Amino acid sequence: MKNSDREETGQGSEAEQVVTDFQSRTLARMEWHFSRLIYLSSLRDYNTGRYHHHGLESRYTSEAVDEGLRRCHTQVFDELVTLPLKKQTDDLVGFFTSLREERSRLVDAWERLRSYQILPPENCHPLAKELFEKNIVIILKVLRETELWELLHDPHGHADDLT
Repeated sequence: MKNSDREETGQGSEAEQVVTDFQSRTLARMEWHFSRLIYLSSLRDYNTGRYHHHGLESRYTSEAVDEGLRRCHTQVFDELVTLPLKKQTDDLVGFFTSLREERSRLVDAWERLRSYQILPPENCHPLAKELFEKNIVIILKVLRETELWELLHDPHGHADDLT
């Protein structure tokens, strides 16, 4: 076996160790797909596209951490984007609820800032990215209209609340 082959094999198995470690210690503790996706995307350096995690980099090479987190990011994104729209909506509502912020404020921020556009992994299929973004737009519209629907049917609500 050539030295470069040994390095690749070693790095590949080390990246697998990173995946297993990160999934069991970190991702498994996060209830929502959106929590996992947002966290993983926050570990990606937007200047270089490389993933960093201080704790993992103290135990593994930076190359293995980058590769392992890249794989985790892709897996979490693929799981989320293949869920039915209703389950994606429920997941986003669950994530929003966990933030303990007014849902309408979160919906407004997501619609205005469109920060969800940085959530897909770098090398995901363009159609998967487009589907994800269109689903988010639909989900946010449903959440916005659901709140208006609740106001319209609130027997104690006032017409002024709708403006």
